Amino acid sequence: MANSGGQGGKRTLIDSFADAFRGIWDCIRSERNMRIHLSACCGVLFFAVRMGLSRGELACLALTIGMVVSAEAMNTAVEKLCDFTQKHWNPRIRVIKDIAAGAVLLTALAAVLVGAVLLFRPALWQALCEICRKPLSLAVFLLVVAADLVFIFAGPQRIADWFSGKKKR
Repeated sequence: MANSGGQGGKRTLIDSFADAFRGIWDCIRSERNMRIHLSACCGVLFFAVRMGLSRGELACLALTIGMVVSAEAMNTAVEKLCDFTQKHWNPRIRVIKDIAAGAVLLTALAAVLVGAVLLFRPALWQALCEICRKPLSLAVFLLVVAADLVFIFAGPQRIADWFSGKKKR
């Protein structure tokens, strides 16, 4: 549990990083939209590297990706805080949640524009054609897409349960 420093002694930098990584993992584990963003980001980075984007273009993509996943994490925090403070439906809480979700949507739309400007060029179509021309590359690509879909819709906990033989909760 996070300690604000006032009780239980001084927290170390490692404690702070551990809290942050736990928060990131909780967001990935519990939020399908975060998994969608992460899967899309991996695909974008795969093609960006394959297309030979410049360091500046890759930096722009990295900043854009950071903005999207950060906005999704903040949205998740707002939603969880609202759910914690208000157990029953409340129109004011709905407005707060809608505004936070709208911020994620605006960030994601900006990211799509950045991605389109940087990626929609002949090199993208060449990379796609190259993948499709080689049966092994196409098979691996389709397996990765299938794994992404399982990751997005099942989530890491259900996948772990499948591998451990646990029943659905």
